Amino acid sequence: MNQTGRTYFEAIRFIKSKEVQTDLASDIVKRLVEKPDYVQYDEFLVKRLALAGLESPRGRGYFLGRKITEDSIKKFSLGYSNGQDMVTVPVHAPDGMLLGFVARSVEGKEFKNTPGLPKGKTLFNLHRIKSARKVYVVESSFDAIRLDQCGMPAVATLGSNVSNFQIDLLKKYFNDIIIIADNDEAGNNMVTRIKDKLGSKVVSLNLENKYKDIGDMDDVDIRNLDMDLSDSIASMLK
Repeated sequence: MNQTGRTYFEAIRFIKSKEVQTDLASDIVKRLVEKPDYVQYDEFLVKRLALAGLESPRGRGYFLGRKITEDSIKKFSLGYSNGQDMVTVPVHAPDGMLLGFVARSVEGKEFKNTPGLPKGKTLFNLHRIKSARKVYVVESSFDAIRLDQCGMPAVATLGSNVSNFQIDLLKKYFNDIIIIADNDEAGNNMVTRIKDKLGSKVVSLNLENKYKDIGDMDDVDIRNLDMDLSDSIASMLK
């Protein structure tokens, strides 16, 4: 009344108009109940897609064209969707819970994820190799699979935008972290971000200019990366 010159009744109406209805008990419960980081995905669907990945000439042919062996198709439950004409790669939580999958078109370069897939809260293949002392970090799930075929424990960030959550997972599970980023600006930014966060735990290996990523390399060149790693560590210790 004093500040605005309103009468008593005008002031009451003004105050009432600014009120917000709230349920204090409900608000407290909402704050106390946290959403889980991971939610179980339909395993039956992924198994059905994986069967198509082995039996469909188109899906199987795509994987073999990417130098991914039949053993790896089975190991990683790689699949194929005939309706979408996309290959699928299941993604798991650190404890192995199935979270969904990422998909890529056989023709062109179109990507899709299952709704709500928490890519930024896990690393592809982490649940299989988290007991390893060292890990190779790449962007693509297919690159991680190629490294795995060569006996090199690898995880994929599923993109160059590495989250703080993913960095914490690397820090938690591994002593030595070797980054093999794609040979482009996004890859360079990925290396910089992880190094800034993890410092001395990280070594990065640069691909030769003729390679964009692991997928361009044959198995001999991939295995030679271990030799490059030894040279990089030796130069750091000088």
